[in-house]
Amino acid sequence: MTESTKEDAKKKGSGGSDAQSAADNVRQAFAGLPLDQKISTLIQVELDILGDAVNSVVSAVSRAVDDVASACESSEQSSSATSGPGGQTSTS
Repeated sequence: MTESTKEDAKKKGSGGSDAQSAADNVRQAFAGLPLDQKISTLIQVELDILGDAVNSVVSAVSRAVDDVASACESSEQSSSATSGPGGQTSTS
C-alpha cells in the first residue's frame, strides 16, 4: 500500500481503522515470512476460499432440492385430496 492510500484510509474516519490496522498487521507478518512459508500460506488461503465456495454451492443446491421436494409433496397432497378411491379422480 502506498503512503498516499494509507493517508486516504486514515482520513476516511475511524470506521475502518480497526480493519485497516488488522490488514496492515497481516501484511507486515506476511512480509517477514520466508518465501516457502509465503507460498504455503497463500496455498492455504486459496484452499480456504475454495472450501467456502464449494460449501456455498452445496448449500444452494441443497436448498433447491429441498424446495423441489416440498413442491412435490404439496402437489401430491393436493392431488390426493381431489381424487377418489384408488387414486382416480371422482366424477360424481
